[in-house]
Amino acid sequence: MSKKASPSRTREKVQVDESADVPGRLKEFHIIRNPRVRAVFGWIPAFLVLLIFVDWLIGGGSFSRDTFWMTGVLTVAAVLLSIRILFDQLPKALETIWRRGLIEAPPVDSGTTIFKDYILQFERALNARYEIGLGLLFAVGSLIATYPFRYWMIARQFPFGLPGMLVYYFGGQAAVIAPVLGFIVGLLAWRVGVIAYFIGVLGDRFLLKIQVDHHDQSGGLKPLGDLAFNIALILLFPAIFLGIWGFVTTFFDNPALAGYVVLWGGLFRQLLVLLGVLSIFAFIQPVYKIHLRMESYAQKIRAELDSLSLKIEALSRELRSEADEIDPQQGEEKLRTIEFMKKVYDANSQVPTWPFNWKTILRFASAQAIPFLSLVGTSGPVVEIIKGLFSLSN
Repeated sequence: MSKKASPSRTREKVQVDESADVPGRLKEFHIIRNPRVRAVFGWIPAFLVLLIFVDWLIGGGSFSRDTFWMTGVLTVAAVLLSIRILFDQLPKALETIWRRGLIEAPPVDSGTTIFKDYILQFERALNARYEIGLGLLFAVGSLIATYPFRYWMIARQFPFGLPGMLVYYFGGQAAVIAPVLGFIVGLLAWRVGVIAYFIGVLGDRFLLKIQVDHHDQSGGLKPLGDLAFNIALILLFPAIFLGIWGFVTTFFDNPALAGYVVLWGGLFRQLLVLLGVLSIFAFIQPVYKIHLRMESYAQKIRAELDSLSLKIEALSRELRSEADEIDPQQGEEKLRTIEFMKKVYDANSQVPTWPFNWKTILRFASAQAIPFLSLVGTSGPVVEIIKGLFSLSN
């Protein structure tokens, strides 16, 4: 008669099979399913930089000789490059934390979701049909963001008559370019949002471990913190762009920037505040549930350290009370035991509870400082003080 495998052996086999299968599945993980679209998207940042160069070399200077538009195009290229880096790093980060054994994936017969199912759900959500709806919403929004609609918001009337409106939208291709760009932005925004959500799902769905002595100073989970920082950076690049131009339009008297001065006093300043707040949210929210899991695991380690400290105190008390009675050799052994326990305690006392270290926090704060200083430095009272100081120096 053949022997049946025990449930424990079955669970063990499931875990082994899944451990071998997860890295291979992640290598086939596609944030953008269509290979042609993936290839085109990967080259867009380089194409935008090339566009500026060609415009400067043989074109009319529409971008290269207008500093505002040139820096705007470069900002778009930087944002798209950050999104591409985020897409490239996501499967690598998931594979890294899986390989480090930081995720406790339950066995398949427990009725709970295993890590491979999480990966499949993640990929399906990234390429779900809902992305089309968000893309269309962004397309309509980009059309409304064009000049005639912005003018209508202020003057409650369109700047052109019907013939002029038709020429503006169809003669200048605004009716085509603006919705297409908005649609692309919507598709990318969907994917970035899904990534942020599913990073948080890791902390909600799985038990996470911490490697206290890991060199990344984040319990081995720093790859997830880097993903959150990258998401925040996508929002910080346009915030930095607006922040720098806020200083330029406020303190440099250039007639060519007169139109931007008006925009900075209203739309640009409001957008800068929005981007600054959203970047903080994007940095913290995806990893908050991971932080809670890390805090829970850290509490277990602290309990073990508390037990160790009681043993250290008991040995120390024993040495104090029996120092004149015990053999010196035994006393030396107990002292070495106490020193060893103290070293173990000190090595495990700093338990990380966030998946990023101080270097990542400093990088985020440095990037956030430019928009913040721009908001403060271009406020009415501060501008008057600075201009007064300049007038005194002259």
